[in-house]
Amino acid sequence: MSKHNSKKTRNIFIDVVLVVIFAIGMFYFGSWIYDSWQANQASEQSTHLAKTVVKHKTSRKKQNETSVKNDPGNISINWRNLKKKNPDIIAWIYIPGTKINYPVLQGKDNSYYLTHDLYGKSSEYGEVFMDYRQKADVTNKNTFLYAHNMYDGTKFTELNNYFKKDFFNKHANIYLYTPKKRFDGKVFAIQSNSGLSKAHTMDFENNKQFKQYVNYLKNHSSIKTNVKVKSIKKILTLWTCTMRETTDDDGNAVTPEKSRTFVSVSLTEHKK
Repeated sequence: MSKHNSKKTRNIFIDVVLVVIFAIGMFYFGSWIYDSWQANQASEQSTHLAKTVVKHKTSRKKQNETSVKNDPGNISINWRNLKKKNPDIIAWIYIPGTKINYPVLQGKDNSYYLTHDLYGKSSEYGEVFMDYRQKADVTNKNTFLYAHNMYDGTKFTELNNYFKKDFFNKHANIYLYTPKKRFDGKVFAIQSNSGLSKAHTMDFENNKQFKQYVNYLKNHSSIKTNVKVKSIKKILTLWTCTMRETTDDDGNAVTPEKSRTFVSVSLTEHKK
């Protein structure tokens, strides 16, 4: 082969490599653009829904103040509107000062709403949903809500901020609403563990088992609180991915993709 042909072949090879690199770059750039667009759409959808169906009530006693200042959980929810959008919507969760202000759905399994939005469309964001094995009226001793840890800070991403003492103290109050009741919650424990750990316990044979479980949560919490064990009668557990290495109950390493964050909330029915 002549030097001319050899050089020509080498140039063609280089051109092909450059084209492939460019194509790969454009593919990832396009994927990034699409993911950003989808994130924006999901965020706008959630914001619009909250503005449409959630209203903060104003105080009649004090004309110059809003009840939001006195009672952050004093909101009204248009359940009829929500049920029209999707009958699987069974509750609403609200954490003042965060992005967590979402409907809670319940499917026939714990997979569907990991990959679908409330309109039934495929979505990597999914929705906040209650374990399908539990009662929608929040009568279980420990009710589990699940949602993704998203890179844009939506869904349950902010739960991992509870590992920070300052955030924990500022956002200890959590509110859960059903069509018939409002529940006031106080965060009393936060831990990262395996999804198969004792933290993922839903059923108890008796009050003694429940008390032992509460003690377990407090003992394994990364943040210590003064919430008394005997004051905790019902729990709301918020669950998401931790996205960092942790250890299980036996001290064994848990990889980032299998680690889970458990935020434990003491739940009481609101008294008017």
